[in-house]
Parts: sequence; C-alpha cells; structure tokens
Amino acid sequence: MSNSEHSADLVATLADRADQDPTISDDAKLFVFAALDGDDELAAALEGDYVVQARQPVTEASREPVGAYLTGIEVTGFRGIGPTSKLDIQPGPGLTIVAGRNGSGKSTFADALEVALTGDTYRWRNKKTVIWREHWRNLHQSARCSVAVDLAEEGVGTTRIGVDWADATDVHEHTTWVQRHSKPRESGISALGWDRAVDLHRPILSYDELGGMLHDGPAALFDKLDAILGIDQATDAHARLAAAAKQLAETDKAAKAEARSLKAVLAESADERATVALGQLKKRVPDIDAVRAVATGTDSQPMADIARLRELTRLRAPDERRVAEAVADLRAATAELVTASVAATEHLVRRTALLRQALDFHKDHGDSLCPVCGVGTLDDTWRTRVAGELADEDEGTSRHRRAVHHRDAARDASWSLVRSFVDPVAPQRFSLSAAPPALAAAARWRRLPDDDSAIADHLENLRPELDSALAGLRAEAETALSQYEDTWAPIAVRLAGWCSLATRARAEQARLSEVTAAADFLKASIVELRDTRMRALGDKARAIWAALRQESNVDLGAVELKGQATRRRVELRADVDGADAQALGVMSQGELHALTLALFLPRATVEGSPFRFIVLDDPVQAMDPSKVDGFAGVLHELAKTRQVVVFTHDDRLPQAVRDLGIDARIVDVLRGVCSEVDVQDGKDLAWRYLDDAFAVAKDDRVPNEIRNKTAGMLCRMAVEAAGRDVYMGRRFRSGDARTEIESGWDAVPKTRGRMELALNGPNVERWLDDRGHKWAFHALGKSAHECLTGDPVELVRRVRGLVRDLKAVR
Repeated sequence: MSNSEHSADLVATLADRADQDPTISDDAKLFVFAALDGDDELAAALEGDYVVQARQPVTEASREPVGAYLTGIEVTGFRGIGPTSKLDIQPGPGLTIVAGRNGSGKSTFADALEVALTGDTYRWRNKKTVIWREHWRNLHQSARCSVAVDLAEEGVGTTRIGVDWADATDVHEHTTWVQRHSKPRESGISALGWDRAVDLHRPILSYDELGGMLHDGPAALFDKLDAILGIDQATDAHARLAAAAKQLAETDKAAKAEARSLKAVLAESADERATVALGQLKKRVPDIDAVRAVATGTDSQPMADIARLRELTRLRAPDERRVAEAVADLRAATAELVTASVAATEHLVRRTALLRQALDFHKDHGDSLCPVCGVGTLDDTWRTRVAGELADEDEGTSRHRRAVHHRDAARDASWSLVRSFVDPVAPQRFSLSAAPPALAAAARWRRLPDDDSAIADHLENLRPELDSALAGLRAEAETALSQYEDTWAPIAVRLAGWCSLATRARAEQARLSEVTAAADFLKASIVELRDTRMRALGDKARAIWAALRQESNVDLGAVELKGQATRRRVELRADVDGADAQALGVMSQGELHALTLALFLPRATVEGSPFRFIVLDDPVQAMDPSKVDGFAGVLHELAKTRQVVVFTHDDRLPQAVRDLGIDARIVDVLRGVCSEVDVQDGKDLAWRYLDDAFAVAKDDRVPNEIRNKTAGMLCRMAVEAAGRDVYMGRRFRSGDARTEIESGWDAVPKTRGRMELALNGPNVERWLDDRGHKWAFHALGKSAHECLTGDPVELVRRVRGLVRDLKAVR
C-alpha cells in the first residue's frame, strides 16, 4: 500500500473508532482529524478555522503499490571491481544465489546497489576508522568509477539508476541520476518516489548490518519496526495534540504562577495602585479588566513625563570639538575680512569703476581727450597703464569678497550649533533641582550677540557652563528614572503581561479539555493499532524463526513494542526449554543473526513496500548447518512472491538449495588479475533438470522403461523451466503486473502452449524447424503419454540445444 493509501486507510480506521466511542465529543474528533492532517491544520482548528476534508475510500485494487524488480547491477572501477562487470538478474519472483569466495568482488555488487538506493552503505557508515572510506576506488581502474542498477518497474518498464564519481576523491562526492524508458535523465532518485520507502522497507541487509541491527540500541530497533506498521501519521498527530495540550496547559499554569508571584510583590509595595491590584488577584476569579485598568489606565499621562525624563538622560551640550572648530573658524574669518577690507576701500572701488568706464569709452571712440577733465588724452599708452592698475585692484577686491563669504559661512556654522540644540523640557511629575539652572544655561546659550567676535567668545565661554548644567540635569534625571523603573513601572508591566496571559488562559481552557480528550483517544488507538499490527509482524517473525532455529532450544515468543519517548524499546521474549527469558540474553551469535533475519524479512516484505526484491549479503556466516537448511527453506518461501538475491561466499547455502531441490538460479563470481570480475551463470533449474535427465539416461542400472520415461519427463520440465524464465523476464521488463504474468503462464498447462508464450509470436513449428529442434520437441510430447522409444542420451543432448536456443530468446 502506498503512503497516501496507508494514510487514508489509517484515517478511516480512526474515524470508525471515533464514531463508535461515545465518550469523545465532536470537537475532540475535529482536533483528531486536524492533527492527522498536519501542524497548520491543527493550528487552524485551535483558532476555529478548520473544516474536515472529504477523503476518498481506499479500494482493494489500489492496495498494492507499483513495484520494481532488479534486472542487473553494473559496476566499473568501484571497490573490488575494476573493468566493467555486470550481474544480470532475472526479474520477477525467484531465488538468485550469487556465490564467490571472499575477495571475488561479489559483495561489491551488493554495495553498489546500496549506494545507488541510499547514497551510502551501512559498512562505511558504521566503521570508526577512515580507511574503510578511503579505498572505495578500485586500485586497478581509477580513471572511471560508476555504478548502474537496472530495474523493471510494473506499469513503467525499464529504469536505470546511475551513480558517477568522475574525479571525486570522497566517496560521498557522487552524482546520482535515474532514467526511465524513453524519458530524459533526472538528477537524484526522488523521481522514483522511494525516499521514505528506502528507510521504511530497506530491501538490503549486509552482514555488518545483520550483526549490528540488534546492537544499535532499543530505541533504534523500536523506530525501525514501528515505522513499518503504518501508524506514523497517528503517532505524529498524537505528538501534535500532546504539544498543543501542553502549550494550552502551560498558559494557565504560567498565569497562575505569575499571579502568585505578583501577589507577593504587590504586598510589599507602598503604592496605592498595588493595593487595588492585590485585592483583585486575591479573588478566586480576578477581574482582568480591573487589573488592566490599574496597570495601564493611570499611567496614560505620566508616560509623557517618562518620555521627557528619558530625553533628559540623553541630552548633551554641542560637541566640544565642533564648538572649538567653529570658534576658531569664525575668528579666523573675521580677521581675514578686516585685512581684506583695508585694501578694498570705497574710494578705490569708485576709482576702479570710473577707470573701467573710461576704458569702455576708449574702446568705443578711439584716441581722444578725457571726457571728464578735457585735458588728458585717452590713447594706447594710457590704456595699457590703466589696465595693469585695474588688474592689481581686481585681486584686492576678490580677496575682500572671499573674506566676506568665509565670514558669513563661519557665522552660519556658529549659529547652527546654537539652533540645533534642543532646550530641555522639565517633566511635570518629577521635581528636578537641576532643571532651572540647566534651563537658564540653555537660554543664555541661545542668546547670541550680533558681533562676530562676541559670538566666538559666547560659544567658547558658555559651552562649558551649558555642559556642566546639563550633566547635573542628566544625572538627576537618570536617578529619577531609575527610581521610577525600580518601583511601580516594572509592577505595571508585569500586571499588564499577566492580564494578557490570563485572558489567553481562560480562552484556551475550554479547548484544553477537548484537545486532551483527542490526545487520549489517539494514544489508546495507537496502542491498540500497534499491538494488532505488531502481532501480525511478530507472527511472521516467529514463523521465520521457527524455520531458522532448527535444533535450537530457544523458541521466540512475543515481539512487542513497549514504552515511549526515551524509554521506547522492543521487547523480545523467548522460551528456553519451558523457561521464559529475554531473547537477547540467551541467544548465541548465530541465533542472534537468525533473529535479526526473522525481524528484517517481514519488515522488508510488508505490504506497502515498492521493492519486489530483497538483497542479503553473506547472511549465513554465523549459522550452523541445520540453520542453513532452514534458511534455504525460508528463502524458498519468500521467493514465491519476491525476487530474492543472496550473496554468499559460503558453499553451504548453494549446496542446501541443491539438496533440498529448491528452484534457484546460482551465479558464480570469479576474480581474475587486476580486479577483472567475471560473472558466470551457475546451473539454473533448466540445466539442473537436464543434468538429472542425463544422469538417469546414462545409468544402466535403471530399468529402461523407468529410465526413458523419467529422462523424457525431466527434459520436458527443463524446456518449460527455460520457457518460463524467457516469458516472465520479457513480461516483467515490459512493466506488466506480476499477478497477470503468473496467471497468464498458469492458464496454459501444456508444453506447446508454454512454448508459444515464451516465443511470443513466431510459429513454434517454424522456430523448431529453423533450429533443428523439431525431433527433440516432438519426442518430448510423445514421452508425456508413452514411453520414449529412442536413445534417452541423444534426447538429452538434443534438448540441451533446444534449451540453449530458447534461453537466447528475448
């Protein structure tokens, strides 16, 4: 079931429980549904703005999510694999055992899959030394490092997940991508929708994780199992309600605690307002409005005085340096003007003007007698002399103008220092002895004389006086303000704060009871749902343990999730020869590994997982032979509905599979020089049938009739097994659903019909004839009804060719 369907199913279950519970009110139900929807929805419900949303029922047809099978893992330059090596995996339910000695590179395929799906590996994440994370690039193939995982998705088709390291030196500096058939490549694997599923239904279990799962702590194991029960939406909702109830209760607690504290403070205050407020707070139900009036009503006017008092604490005389600079500049400008004025008298100015007019006259009328006196002659000689004199006189006039401008600017700057000063305003409520002297000093400061030299003296002499007066006023204002703030003001502020707190507490009190009821309802529901669902999971775990335990004296009992918060844990009970015990305390290392498998496998195969595959890396190391046989049986059962891939260096598992006659594909991983890893098909079911048929055909001790009939039957089974692999592989790669594929195969019981399914189009007779297999196939058909008359060894030889060509069909 997908996450959304799990969610809808859970909400529907809780809605039914709520409808059947007469003790829970409609308002409490509203809070339950709001909390299930999320933080914002619960916040809206607490404010009265939430409306329950209509939810679509979950149909049986939608319960199983779209799943995916592995079709291959390709590795280049990663860990133990140098040149590119690919492990092809038959998609669909079935057991694949990947065998190889330690160091062969087989576990590199498992690590590659884990990195592609999770971005990391349990092996690296839990090793304390960095050496485990340093040698992730292959020593013999460092130029290119990449991983690719091929999938067959139901309803989608082929999909590839890729991981590339390029020139990275850190194992985590990789880029991950996913590409579906005929679709553009997308960054990351979020497009698959597996982000949460990888955590909930982790389909990979390495030997390191196998040994560490039970040692990660009780809370970690609790979380792993609890997460897959599909009740996390309810537990999250309960946490929201508990937090909301705590917050609502905290408001009332805080209001009462503040009232107790305020009563003690008010009792010690001599202020008459404190007496009024204390009288209200002593009541069982205080009048909040009356307390608020005491806290704020009488302070409306005095607060203006407080503002003035604070302004006085910040009042300063004009900056001493600026005043000194202004005084110096004004005096310099005045002296400069006096000097310039001596050189630029009024007579000189008038003479200059007259001469300029004479020059203009000469320019217009040429040489002539002076028009003023009628004696002198205005000629070129005169003009040259006068022009020189005027140039000298112009410079003097310019200096005079600049001096006037400088003096005016210096005077304005001095006036600005005076005008920018804000006169102190004495607050009416507070009697400040330093206020009159300061006000007088300020008034004197602002009364500027007219003379520039007097202005400079005024600034220089009165600034220290003003500064001293203001310093005294500041100190007194700070003292008065401190006294005020140390007495009533803090009390008033606290009373106003209590009023707001008490008002909110009274409004929230009604909601608190409903939120608490909602939280209690969810808590009880979670316990029941957890027990019910965990019981089913525990039953699966016990069934697996029963198969794995074999000769063990330890029988697994109840698997329960106990406690909450920091005390949450998984309680594993065991029965040891009739005595009850904690399982972890009485099990051997091999039994602990078996127990971990018993817990992991139901978690990985729980309804709702999109992973149709389970990958186990070296799971049998610590098992004794009897447990290996039991484990093979467990894998056989799992492989009926899941694609199971087991990596092992232990020959006991492949041998157990052969001994027990379990249908499995065995793949051998061989390592050559320079990290060249070769993947070879071991004997799958079709070839094993043919091996058995050949052994029977060659055995002269078996009566001819039995030998011929058995060899024919085994050859026919080999052809059907090969055809089934071809048919199912093609259908899975096309994205067809597993149920449709299996029902399609089961609906055709005869060998010829199954050949048609495998070939998917070509006429069976023509295909057989083209490849020279007609005799062998017809011999198989006859052997189903009558004893084989030809040579059984020749039949096996011919059928081997038929199976080989059939397996090549895609």
